Amino acid sequence: MDSTRYVAKLQELYQQPISWESFISSFYSEDGDTVDIYQPLVTYLMSMVTDSGNLLFAVFGFVFGYFYSRNIWLMIDLARVRWPGKEFWIMIAAFACVIGFWNLNGVRMWTAGHIFFYGAFLHLFNNQKKGILIAASSILVHFSFVVPLIALALFYLIKSSWRFLYFVFLGSFFISTLNIQAVRNQIESTAPEFLLPRVNRYTSDEYVETVTEFNAQAVWYIDYYTKALTWFIAILFTVIYFTPKKKSESSPTFINLYGFSMLIMAVGNIMSLLPSGSRFEMIGQMFGLAMIIYFWTQYDFANYRKWFKIASPLMIFFVFISMRVSLETLTFTTVLTNPVLVFFVDLPFPLINLIK
Repeated sequence: MDSTRYVAKLQELYQQPISWESFISSFYSEDGDTVDIYQPLVTYLMSMVTDSGNLLFAVFGFVFGYFYSRNIWLMIDLARVRWPGKEFWIMIAAFACVIGFWNLNGVRMWTAGHIFFYGAFLHLFNNQKKGILIAASSILVHFSFVVPLIALALFYLIKSSWRFLYFVFLGSFFISTLNIQAVRNQIESTAPEFLLPRVNRYTSDEYVETVTEFNAQAVWYIDYYTKALTWFIAILFTVIYFTPKKKSESSPTFINLYGFSMLIMAVGNIMSLLPSGSRFEMIGQMFGLAMIIYFWTQYDFANYRKWFKIASPLMIFFVFISMRVSLETLTFTTVLTNPVLVFFVDLPFPLINLIK
């Protein structure tokens, strides 16, 4: 996992320190391979005082946990309009599972995902200008977030109606293939020179073959549990589209959140055709669930609630399998200790060992 590499790099820097000037020179240069700032910077600073991977991930976990918890509370705050009911808490559980805390092993991508959602939601929901800056900072954590940032910029610049975006979202489900060579050529002609080695790595034939073989080994529910959530969102978004919305149509929050959610999910559907591109599908799912939660708490439409109950097994399936997946990385220490005892007790055995 990525976390193993980060700990190994921490220990290497601790044993063989490099100067600040050498470290800085590795960023955004043709000779260097560092295009993200957050993880390398934290690792470098921590290496000055420790080689402990536990302490390194305590710092990573603090930042990740801040945005993770803030995003969940943003959703819970939507329930101030009316008492939410059990369905609401199932939606919150699904939202918390899209990029769960057990995804911390992929520090860069998933921390950036929560940062982007937090900033973009603040701007879409409350028109807070600081949200744009927060969302933009995600690119410092993972370079690939230039994609959702471009989508956010286009959403405001083009100002397409949410009705048009619904058909864009619907059409993205019918794109079954993507010419990776054409994508690679387009990126090579437009991307800065320092990004090309990293981009080419993600689009190389070898990487495509590796990802394809890895996916082919997955059991059936790993293939389908994220698709189940996507179809749940698609069903509810279609119900929203055909539901009379006199009040909601005039609400800037509805227009912004519904419109951008469909755009970013369409981007995620298309990007999922590239190797590792399904990551962006998860970003879209966060916005999709946020819209579903918002509509549930703000408007009382019987037809919407009826279809929610019909489609809810898909969401419950997603939550159940997500918790199963989490057992691969959660350890006994995660659930049996606390931030004090963890310095004295180490039980590095995944909880899945209790089942297998």
